Order: sequence, then C-alpha cells, then structure tokens
Amino acid sequence: MTSVADIKEDLPDWPDDVIEDWLHYFANEPDCKWPPPDPLGDHRWAGILGDRPLSWWKDVTWEKEMVKCDSGSLAPKSRTIAAKMVTEIGRGTADAVTKRRYQQALQYILNNGVFFKPVVAMKTPGGLLVLDGNHRMGAFCGLQILPDGWFAKLNKKRASLDQEAWVGTHSRGETPLS
Repeated sequence: MTSVADIKEDLPDWPDDVIEDWLHYFANEPDCKWPPPDPLGDHRWAGILGDRPLSWWKDVTWEKEMVKCDSGSLAPKSRTIAAKMVTEIGRGTADAVTKRRYQQALQYILNNGVFFKPVVAMKTPGGLLVLDGNHRMGAFCGLQILPDGWFAKLNKKRASLDQEAWVGTHSRGETPLS
C-alpha cells in the first residue's frame, strides 16, 4: 500500500492535502500504483495527470485560493464533466457511485455553503481545470441552476460562487495537456 509519505518522496514540496485528496487514492488502485510510468503512454495515470509526466508535476506549486466556481469559469473539460453529471443525476441515469458522491457533496454544500474540502485545480486559458473534486463541482453547479424558490422552501441559502481551492501553478506557466 502506498502512503502519502511515499508520494511525498517524489513531490516533497506539495501540501499533504493535495497528495491525499488527489493522488493517494489512485496510487493504491491496482491499475495505477505509484510512481506513474514514464513515459505515461496510454496508462491510466495519463488521464489523471493531464498527459504530463511526474517530472513535470514536480515543478508545480500549490496555494489555497478563493476561486469562482460557476460553470462559465470552468475549463471546457471540467464544464463538460459537471454538466454531464448534473444531466445524469437529473435523468436518474448516473451510476451508484456518482449518485452517492454527488448527493454527499450536494448535501454538504447545501448545509454549509462550501465544499467539504477544497477542490484541486489549475487555472488554464480556458478556465479552472478541476483535477480532483469533480463530484463536488458537479453538485455545486447543480445547485447553482436551481431556482431561488427551491432554496427558500428548504430555508437554505445559495452558496457563494467563490469557493476555496488548491490551485497549482507550474514554474513555466504551463498547464496540463488534457
């Protein structure tokens, strides 16, 4: 089993939260393992790491920031993922894992007005690219499209569009390829 400390050996300057929230789960999946292969090729890590090798990610620094989380502020890939999730939930066609994770995130946001933990993302020319937290972002976007009356019936407030996120910045200003 790969630990956060094992991953930190390769990414010593990364915050534990970013490693734990994003990479740790995948590092313990049977088809992933740690470290990712180099080159990535068509390995599952390629999609997780935006087709960038671990050596590229070593040049990414992380800061917690308040970011705008409306659909229009998301990168096309993240916007598509969120919209597909909202549609599948609305139609009742989402798989059981997606339903559970979406509903948990939705309930937390509804009750607290924030994500239960910051998403992990990078700013790209096309908008905010969510690396970890797509279910949270999908639930957030789903709540944002509901009418004010829905919130009033539940005696709840709509969450602020500004939410906390771990935002990565590459030393050369580059972004993931996918």
